[in-house]
Parts: sequence; C-alpha cells; structure tokens
Amino acid sequence: MNYNKQKYNLKNLPYWLTFIRDDIKLTALGIGFARLPAGKGYTFSHKHEYQEETYIVLDGKGVIYLDGDIVKLSPGDVVRVNPEVYRSIKADDKCELVCLIVGGLPAEGFPRKKNNHGALIDDGIPDWKKLPPWCKGNKNVIEINKKIRAQREAENK
Repeated sequence: MNYNKQKYNLKNLPYWLTFIRDDIKLTALGIGFARLPAGKGYTFSHKHEYQEETYIVLDGKGVIYLDGDIVKLSPGDVVRVNPEVYRSIKADDKCELVCLIVGGLPAEGFPRKKNNHGALIDDGIPDWKKLPPWCKGNKNVIEINKKIRAQREAENK
C-alpha cells in the first residue's frame, strides 16, 4: 500500500496530546492534536534544534507563549514558530483549546524558486493531462489547467 489512513473522532479527541506520526507511519513530518481542558496548559516550554512547528487552532480559545510573548489564540489562527523559540500553549480559563500541531524539518535547497505557488517543497511534478476522475471531460478544468501550465512554464524560462 502506498498510503496510510487513520480516523480520529475530532469531536471527542482525548485530552492533552494525540500523536499521529506512528499511526500513519510519517517519516519526515511530526503531527498531532492538542486538546487542552479549560484553564490547563503545558507545564513547561520547549524548543527544537531544527524543527519548525505550526499551531492550527481548530476550536476553543487560549494562548501561546513564545519567548516571553503571549499571543491570543482563537479558531482559524495559524501560528508558525521557528525552531529556536521556546513555546508553550494553554487553554482559556473558560473553554478548552484544540489545535493541530505540525512540525517539519528544514529541506535544504528548498524552495528552489521564490514563487513556488504556496508549496513548501517545490518538487511536485504535475501531469496536466492525467485528470482526476471527477474532472475528466470537463472543458473548464482543461482550460484552467492549460492556463496554469502556461504560467508555470513561463516562470521557468
């Protein structure tokens, strides 16, 4: 099998940390859920040697402590943290905090291009003709793909 899938009950995650790495056999990415009860938070701060982390707030409110700064968190907030920054999170006193935490190691030499269309690693290889089944025969999609392809080819000249 060339993929791994795991189902999580997002409405009832266990409290504290749920690590996803082992469940789906990740090798270059750390990922987990943090569900902190109201008024509770990490009891220590941590930093990393190389790994940057991104905290994505899914539900609730809280704060993230970043090298002495306290930043408020609410649903939809996304906070990227440099490896060397000490960090810790805490739920609001009146409600829990639920985050998805994603960590990655630096990819030396990437991105290769300044304008890489929002991808962290610009090593994707598009196949403009091999459409997903839900797009086959859709003339609008075919035209959109032609425009995107032409734009990318122009950027690569």
